[in-house]
Amino acid sequence: MSSKVNKKSGADAETIRRQVLLGLAGNRSPGFHFPGYFLQLAWPRIGDDTIEETMPVGPHCRNADGDINPAALGMMLDTALATAPRLKIETGARQATVQLSAQFTGHPVGDDLTMEAKLEGFSENHTVRQALTRGVLRSAGQPVCYASATFIVLPPPADIALAPLPWQRESGVPGTPLKLKDLEPDERVVMSACNSALRRADHQRAFIEHFWGMLPQPTKYGARCSVKNGPHIGNRVGHVQGGILLGLAAATAKTAVPRHSMLSSISAWFISPGRGKTLRVRSTVLHAGRSFAVVRTEIKTTDGKLALETVSNHAARSV
Repeated sequence: MSSKVNKKSGADAETIRRQVLLGLAGNRSPGFHFPGYFLQLAWPRIGDDTIEETMPVGPHCRNADGDINPAALGMMLDTALATAPRLKIETGARQATVQLSAQFTGHPVGDDLTMEAKLEGFSENHTVRQALTRGVLRSAGQPVCYASATFIVLPPPADIALAPLPWQRESGVPGTPLKLKDLEPDERVVMSACNSALRRADHQRAFIEHFWGMLPQPTKYGARCSVKNGPHIGNRVGHVQGGILLGLAAATAKTAVPRHSMLSSISAWFISPGRGKTLRVRSTVLHAGRSFAVVRTEIKTTDGKLALETVSNHAARSV
C-alpha cells in the first residue's frame, strides 16, 4: 500500500516540477506572468466580444483534500473576465480589476476547466471608463461558477514595457520546459520554492498550498494568513496577481468557518496593488448559523495599506 502511495507521490512531484519549469520557460516571453504560464492558461477561441479560456487540472493545482486550489480558480476567473475587454483596448495595455463577484453552484471540479467570458460594454459618464464583463466557468460541461467583474485601463509603469499577451502575438507560448542547468538566478528562486513546497507537502497541505503560501490559521474570531510576495505569485508588474489575492481571501475565509466548508459566493473589491514583501490576511466571522456563514476578509500590504476586501458566503456541506 505504502509503495503505491510513494510511487504516485513521486510521479506527482515530477509532474509538478515539469509544470514549474514550463511556467518559467513561458515567463521568458514578455507579456504574461509566471502563474499564468504555470497553470497553462490558454485561449482556444477569440471572438469579437467573447473569449474562451481553458486550464488543465492536475496535482500541481489541487489541495490536499482534492479540491482545486481557490487561487487557481481565482486566476481562472480573473484572467478570463479580464481578457474580454482586451478585445477592444490597445494591445499590451495594462488593466486593473476593480470588483469581482462569483456565485458557485457546488458542482465539483473533476475535469479541466473552461470559461466563456463576454464583454458587456463600458460604463458612461465616469471619470475613468470601466469595462463590464461576465462569464461562466465549467468543468465536465457543468457550470461551476457564474461571475462578473469590472476593470479599468491604467498607464503602464514608467520602467516596464508591457508586451502583448500570449494570444495577441504570433509566436505562441513555449512548449518545452527549461533545463535546471539553464535557470537564471531569479528562476532558481522559484524552483527552490517549488522543491521546498514538495518536501513539505503531506496529507494535510498539498504542494500548491505551500508553494503559494496559502496556509491560513484559525483565530478566536476568524482566521489569519501571512504570504511572502515573489515572482511565483506576481503579475506582469510584480504585484500579487489579482486572482491569487481573491483565492487567498477565499482560503482564509474558509478556515474561519470550518463547519461551513463550501464557498457559496464571494464579492471582492480591489483597492490597491498587492505589493511589498509580505501580505497579511485577516478574516472575521460576521455570522455562523446552522446552514450558512458570512465572513469578511481584508488583505493588507507590508505598510498596512488595504489591498483587497471581500465578503463571502459559506454553506455547510451536505452529508
